[in-house]
Amino acid sequence: MAKVNKGVQLNKTKLKDEGKYPAYNGGKTYSGWTDDFNVEENTTIISQGGASAGFVNFVTTKFWANAHCYYVIPNLEIVNNRYLYQFLKFQEKFFMNSQHGAGIPALAISKLNKHLIPLPPIEEQERIAGILDKFDTLVNSISEGLPREIELRRKQYEYYREKLLDFKSSK
Repeated sequence: MAKVNKGVQLNKTKLKDEGKYPAYNGGKTYSGWTDDFNVEENTTIISQGGASAGFVNFVTTKFWANAHCYYVIPNLEIVNNRYLYQFLKFQEKFFMNSQHGAGIPALAISKLNKHLIPLPPIEEQERIAGILDKFDTLVNSISEGLPREIELRRKQYEYYREKLLDFKSSK
């Protein structure tokens, strides 16, 4: 269905303040720039280490996945890429609560590899992803001057995400 890969440590001399491609490590955003990439665009990533271990993001450009970054490559014949992202984002709290380690928290790859993802027909995946992507766009593109609207849209998005991706209650 999908393969979880771990990034490769980038030599500090190649991590810059400017460059062609962002470099993602164990945080919620990129940690710098580089002139090389090791992962193609439109890829779901999950933070492997640090306080934000388990954070799920979708990168729309080519990028460098560093050593504290997991990236997920789907089998597009059976899973829609955006559906996969939306479902993993839905599971983000579970991943973040699965951190281990006393010093620097980490998320074990086994937590990702053993995680089951329900796969309705590809057309249904596309429909679900389309609805959730529209809500995601609304929530993340509304002006900062409308905090109440943002909060309402975020709650609406979370409600529909839970309803559309909670396959246990539909049985």
